[in-house]
Amino acid sequence: MSPAQARPISGVSYQGVPTHRPSPENSLLPRNRPAWTLQYLPHRPGHPGATLLHVIGCTPSDQTLDREQALAALQQPRAAACTECDAARSLTSAPEQPPTA
Repeated sequence: MSPAQARPISGVSYQGVPTHRPSPENSLLPRNRPAWTLQYLPHRPGHPGATLLHVIGCTPSDQTLDREQALAALQQPRAAACTECDAARSLTSAPEQPPTA
C-alpha cells in the first residue's frame, strides 16, 4: 500500500505517530557504519544454548551493536558469527572507530 492509499481507522488515535522522518543527525547509527545484532538460541536437550552474531538485517532484532560490542559478544562462551551474512568478515573489514574522550 502506498502512502496515498492509506486512510485513518475510525476510533484510532494517531497522536503518537511521527509525522516526519528523523534527520541523519538524530539517527542512532550513522549511515554506512556497520552494525550487528545478536540472536539467542535457547538451550534444548542435547544442545546447549548459543548466541549468534549477525550483520544487521540478517535476522530481526531490537538491539544493535557497534564493532566493539560485537567483538566482545563473540568472546563469550558458545558465541559464533553467522555464516549466512558473513558477520566475522564484516567485523574484520569494519573501519576502526576513533577513541572517544
